[in-house]
Amino acid sequence: MPKALVVGDLHLRGDGDPRPARALAALLAREPDATVVFAGDALDLAAEPVSAAGAAARRTLGSAPELSAAIAERASRGVRTVFVAGNHDAEVARDATTHAIRDALKLTVSDREHVLTAPWFHQLAGGAVHVEHGHVFDPDGAPTHPLSPVARDDVGIAILRRFIVPVEGHFLVAHNAEAPLPLLMRVLRTYGPRAPWVIGLYMKTAIGTWLSSGDAYPIEGDRAEGARRLEQYAAQVGLDHETLALLLEAHATPTRAHRTATFLRLYLDRVIATTAVLSGTTMSAAGLAVGASAPVMAGVPLAAVGALALSASILAGANRYRGRAERALAVGAERAADITGARTVVLGHVHVDASGPRYRNTASFAFAPGHPYLVVEEDGTVERGYAVATP
Repeated sequence: MPKALVVGDLHLRGDGDPRPARALAALLAREPDATVVFAGDALDLAAEPVSAAGAAARRTLGSAPELSAAIAERASRGVRTVFVAGNHDAEVARDATTHAIRDALKLTVSDREHVLTAPWFHQLAGGAVHVEHGHVFDPDGAPTHPLSPVARDDVGIAILRRFIVPVEGHFLVAHNAEAPLPLLMRVLRTYGPRAPWVIGLYMKTAIGTWLSSGDAYPIEGDRAEGARRLEQYAAQVGLDHETLALLLEAHATPTRAHRTATFLRLYLDRVIATTAVLSGTTMSAAGLAVGASAPVMAGVPLAAVGALALSASILAGANRYRGRAERALAVGAERAADITGARTVVLGHVHVDASGPRYRNTASFAFAPGHPYLVVEEDGTVERGYAVATP
């Protein structure tokens, strides 16, 4: 097997920053014969203004002509490119999306077989290196089932599609480890006069996401559909059914499967408390301005209750989920190594350069300095590389 370059979290988007794609195209020119494996979130399909995944893929690849040309040229020489699904491009391995990717790259009939997609994972060096996105181990990003025919939006993707895309706040994807409320504050600082509309849209999105969680989230049906596809997938990837079943047991249960967990993860307690403080303060100020006692009597207790609730929530932890995803992926990688026998499990998702005894994280090619990636040698050795020299 030739050397492979594993690229994580490129987050290519139709109207995004073109520099990461150009840096990657230049890297591929320097490594003309290396297999390329995108470890999820290569195409930020969820961030595109078009809802159909195929159309989003065409738009995304059309925005990066140098990279698209590089992938197509490599395919013409039999050099493989593999797109592994992440939570931002969960539909990348659907037949329609795969066809759209190949069409966007303008591949000939014979070249199409060298551009592949994978709904769950890809293995290198004869199974010594196991590559996947890693969102399956993170409750906030976990799918209902990696082989489910329907890709359900996780908590973050629901906010991305219905809030960040409409307010054009795509820069927030680089801050995916932050809590939703700080992310909201970033948008408010950016959009100033549009703040009331932004607040209203966030509240609508967050409450809608919460209401569609718990019993309304069809996890059991999706898992049943995924289980029916497991035998066929086992044959495709060369692992037995029992191994895949054990991998599934190591996956996290999606946050949206539980309504209380979703409420807390969206920090709706703090959003509601903040709204109460602002509303109560506004009512009191208005009452004092016109000399009316009723608004003051209603506003003061409302603001006080909101302030107490907000203080209690913040004292419990300014970001009560800080580091949770990183820890979950580190544990999940070791578990996946135990199950598959891989020497190294390569994940992405959390945008950080993390590692463990048998774990390496790609970090984000798009957002980290120097555009980091991982090099997998023929013997399964994994090393860090940078597309651009860092000072």
